[in-house]
Amino acid sequence: MKADQRHATSKLISGYIIDNLRDPRFEVTPAFVMAEMQKLHGLDIGYHKAWRAIQRASALIRGTPEENYELLSSYLYMMKSKNLGTYTNIKIDDNNRFLYMFYAYGSSIAGWNHCRPVIAVDATFLKSKYRGVLMISVSKDANNQIFPLAFGIAESENNNSYEWYFSELRNAIGSRDNLIFLSDRHQSIAHGIAKVYPESHHGICIYHLEQNLKRRKVKSEVIKLFQSAARVYRRKEFDLYMSDIAKVDKKTFDYLMEEPPERWARSCSPRRRYDMLTTNIVESMNSMLLEVRELPILRMMDFIQVKLQRWFYERRNEAEGTFYDVSCLVEEELKKKIDLAFTLNVFSVDSWRSRVEEEEITFLVDLNKRTCDCFQFQFDELPCIHAIAAIEKRNIKKSNFCLDWYLKESWLKTYKR
Repeated sequence: MKADQRHATSKLISGYIIDNLRDPRFEVTPAFVMAEMQKLHGLDIGYHKAWRAIQRASALIRGTPEENYELLSSYLYMMKSKNLGTYTNIKIDDNNRFLYMFYAYGSSIAGWNHCRPVIAVDATFLKSKYRGVLMISVSKDANNQIFPLAFGIAESENNNSYEWYFSELRNAIGSRDNLIFLSDRHQSIAHGIAKVYPESHHGICIYHLEQNLKRRKVKSEVIKLFQSAARVYRRKEFDLYMSDIAKVDKKTFDYLMEEPPERWARSCSPRRRYDMLTTNIVESMNSMLLEVRELPILRMMDFIQVKLQRWFYERRNEAEGTFYDVSCLVEEELKKKIDLAFTLNVFSVDSWRSRVEEEEITFLVDLNKRTCDCFQFQFDELPCIHAIAAIEKRNIKKSNFCLDWYLKESWLKTYKR
């Protein structure tokens, strides 16, 4: 038996497990290989031999990491030739070694014009042989689903890599009026945006700020006040919440104010953030790619392409199948607001303006200007409950007061390609 085990090399074992690797039902780990070899052949092999066998079998199926990088230029060339309007680029150093890579599918570039002008940016670590990071930019479609924009690979998150990435992003999708980027507090992201998109605004994720507060052992009472301050629509309410924080915990107040509120508080932002106060959409994208981060670069890109094709196909079908003037999710939101709107008192001022009373507070709604004293109407560019109450009293279509980003027509155009 021992002699047989000596001949059971990692190369030989790889031949036994290659079909398992191809089968998505199996999670092929060293422990799995060790158990299979014992069960099927009565062989006791070590962990490292099992691991080497997996690497050999994987290389046979997917190619080695070195082969993948050698084929990257050809892969991107084919990507562009098969996907109209796709933008790609690779940067190499003076020794012809890989530095950075960027790509954005033509369908994403075309669809982006029908999404809200908000881009969330983040990076996730790769776990294949050469490591590095995968940079991702996403937005939201009319139905509030993740809309993937662009991808990049670099050796690490640093000033040079992000400046190059954002330069390529600008080459691919250009810029837009009222553009805002969202990210965590990574200084290299801030550097890249400031250098390449100086006309845009850079907001930060309130979830990351909240996590920093928890690491500082801030009381839950203060964290709740921070959450309220960050989310409210009216500057007056923001000031009240911050005043309460200052009374309870002056150190935390000072810490929060080190970061200009324009970057994290909705009511202070010079650009609309809509409902995007965190970067959870890009983190959700990172989670989806969790397992494929270990694959060679081309196999990971294959996975992303298949996932995006499925998303575009399914969402186009969903948009075509809706009977509403707006996306399904927006229609549901409007319906929820109607129930609340019926509890409010509405007094018409003229053909467009109304005074709406909610718990003894009066809000002036101007349907012509699409504004309300609560500021939610103009910040989200969707009718608030006060606007809904005024609209219902006049028996007008609610979709007339939703901006284009939320309409079925925009949803369809987003996934037209």
